[in-house]
Amino acid sequence: MKPSGHKPYWLRVSDVQGSYTIPYIQSHRDLSFRVDFKALPQGASRATIVISCDGEDVRRGVVTVSSPHVLFSCLAPGEYTVSVTVVDCAGETQQHFGYSRIGIGTVVAALGDSLTEGYHGHGFWRQILDLCADDFPASAVSVDGRNFPQFSPTTHIHRPSVNCFQSWMTRLNNLLSEAWKVPVFVANEGWGGYTSADYLTMMEQNCDGWCDRVRQLSPAVWLIHLGVNDERHGVSGGEFETNLRGIVKLLLEEFGAAPENIYLARPSYDYFPGAAAVLRTYIAQIEAVVESLGVQAGPDFFATFSQDRETWYGDDPVHPGPEGMDLMADLWAERLSSHVSASPDSVPHETRQSAAQRERTTAVDCLILPAPSHPQPPQEDMS
Repeated sequence: MKPSGHKPYWLRVSDVQGSYTIPYIQSHRDLSFRVDFKALPQGASRATIVISCDGEDVRRGVVTVSSPHVLFSCLAPGEYTVSVTVVDCAGETQQHFGYSRIGIGTVVAALGDSLTEGYHGHGFWRQILDLCADDFPASAVSVDGRNFPQFSPTTHIHRPSVNCFQSWMTRLNNLLSEAWKVPVFVANEGWGGYTSADYLTMMEQNCDGWCDRVRQLSPAVWLIHLGVNDERHGVSGGEFETNLRGIVKLLLEEFGAAPENIYLARPSYDYFPGAAAVLRTYIAQIEAVVESLGVQAGPDFFATFSQDRETWYGDDPVHPGPEGMDLMADLWAERLSSHVSASPDSVPHETRQSAAQRERTTAVDCLILPAPSHPQPPQEDMS
C-alpha cells in the first residue's frame, strides 16, 4: 500500500541573508536515506523504503532502529518519489508516508560579478528573505520551480530598491532542463563589483558562507564570468590570469570539479572608453587558462555585446537589461549543449571528490525521513 499523496521533499540552502528552499536536487547518482525512528509512532521497529520514477518502482530497501540507513546506488537521472511503510515488532503497519520531487540531475554554479548577480535585469524587494518559488510571479520562476530570484548580496550598495535578482538563471534552467531531460538547478553566486581577486579571496576565506553553500549543493558544472571589474580597477593581464587560475584550481582541488565541466566566459563588452583594449588582453589570458588547465571555453560575451548596444544595454555601458539577460542564458545554454548530448546519461553529474571532501558532505547528502517541515512565510507583495 502506497501513501495517498506525496509532499515535495525540500532542500533549504542558507544564503548570505535568509535562505532559499527548492525541490530537492543533487548531482551525484547515489541516493541515501536515514529514517529518524524517534519521529515515528511509538513502537516503530522497521520501515520499508521504495523509490520510484515515472510511476515505476525502481528500488526497495528495509531499515531498522539499529540500522536506519539505506543507500540506492547508480540511479538514472530523473524526478524520484519515495514511499515509506512503517511497522512495529509484530509486523503491524503503523504509518505510511512519502515524498516527491527528489531530483537526481545536474546542479550548476554560476560564479561572477554584477553581470551574473543580475544588474539590470528583473529585480524584486522581499521583506522576508527565506525565499521559495511561491514568493515570486510565475514569469520569474522556472518550469520545475527550482530557479527563482535569489537574494542579491550587493544591491544594498548599488541598488537598494531591490534585494533579489532573477538574472538569467530561470531561463537557463528551462533551457537546460529541456535539452538535457534531467532536473537542473542553477545557483546564482554573482557578486556585483567583484574583481577576480575579490572572488578568489571569498572562496579562500569562506566569506559570507560561500564555501558552505557550494559544498551543500555540490555542483557538477561551473560557469565563470569575470573581468569587467578588473578592467575598471586597472588590473594587469598577468594578475587577472593568476587570479583566474587560482579560482579554477580551488574548484578542482577543494570542490571536486571536473575540468571538462568548468566553463570560462569571455568578459562582456564594456563601452567605457579604453575598456575594450584591456578586455582583449584578458581574453588572451582566459584562453591560456583554458588551454593549460584543460577547462572549457565559455560564451564570447565580448563579441556578442560589442554590437547593438541599445538593444542589449540601453544607456548602460556594460550591464545588459532583461533582453540581454535572456541572451546570456541562451549563449550559456548553447555552449553547454554543444558539449553534452540530449541523453540524460551523458549530462555532467559526478564530482571528483576526495575522501575528505566526501566526508564533509555526507551529512548533507543523506535525506532524513520523515523530512523536515518546509515553512513558507507570506510575502507582502509580488512586485
